[in-house]
Amino acid sequence: MIRLPIGHDSAVDIIPIFREGLKQSNVKAGEKVVVYADSFSNPVYAPAFVAAARDLGAEAFSFIQPLINADASNRLGRANPQPLMIELMKLADFVIDVSTGGMLYSNDHEAILATGTRILRVHEPEDILLRLMPSQTIKDRAERGVARYQKAQTVHLTSKDGTDLVMKKGSRLASNQYGMADVPGRWDHWGTGLVCTTVEEETVEGVLVLSPGDVLFPFERYVTQPLKIYFEKGIAHRFEGGREAVMLEHLIVNRGDEGARRLSHVGWGVEDRGAWDTLSMRNWDKAGGVETRSCYGNVLLAIGENRDLMGQNASRLHIDMAFRQTRLELDGEAIVDCCKFIDQSVA
Repeated sequence: MIRLPIGHDSAVDIIPIFREGLKQSNVKAGEKVVVYADSFSNPVYAPAFVAAARDLGAEAFSFIQPLINADASNRLGRANPQPLMIELMKLADFVIDVSTGGMLYSNDHEAILATGTRILRVHEPEDILLRLMPSQTIKDRAERGVARYQKAQTVHLTSKDGTDLVMKKGSRLASNQYGMADVPGRWDHWGTGLVCTTVEEETVEGVLVLSPGDVLFPFERYVTQPLKIYFEKGIAHRFEGGREAVMLEHLIVNRGDEGARRLSHVGWGVEDRGAWDTLSMRNWDKAGGVETRSCYGNVLLAIGENRDLMGQNASRLHIDMAFRQTRLELDGEAIVDCCKFIDQSVA
């Protein structure tokens, strides 16, 4: 899951951090809390979260499943909770997901949330969790962004390297993440701050360019030369560029499907504490992915699965891309441009 610089004896040091994060998600006395982990999860996180939840008066316990199945069919990707675990999570008020791959975009994720269970994903090293502690400031900014996005009908992306991509949002709902699973049925990811929407998938037309320094997930790699993705009738039908283009197309051809070529979501980051370069310095301990996606004023776009975000695209893959040199307009009005907010109402 992450680096393991801390031992079991130091779990006590992170309990106060976890307790504060759970308070931001409104975990309170009498609630039923489950920590979902696997055999590759940080062994300190599950017991520390149980202790933090109990400090708040909640009833808490954890369960752990093998990450690699007996037939070795798990590719260490999305979590795959066993049926009994899923039923237990449906009965809980709050689930803390510290599994290696996370449950988002899994088939059972929506079923758990539909019961009113709140789910908080926690994956980052403890120092980043502390620096990106959920806050009301980030929540307010994310909620203002959703309100602005809801009014829009069209999205247009441009950049100096040639991005010119248009799409219709139509009646699709905007959503946000601000690191708190604070209302029934909400999923969130500690350390994240962003606003996004799905779009009418077949309306995406034009070219999307990742410039050098932009990030291509899931490789967690900064692009070294322009990578061009050409969309026609909502399908990414051609990739041009260097090795990152080859890697992306190979991933889609060998592990994806037709849905992996469709746009999933698009939006912008609102986390002013996020550092764009963390991924380059801390990739070895699986840090930086959340904040790189969420950096203040960046553009975040993904292709692939989006049903958990109220879209209509089913796919085996979900591929995020983060942009630093891109302009995003709603109905012809600029929102962000090269990581600067043009629309101050959402800044």
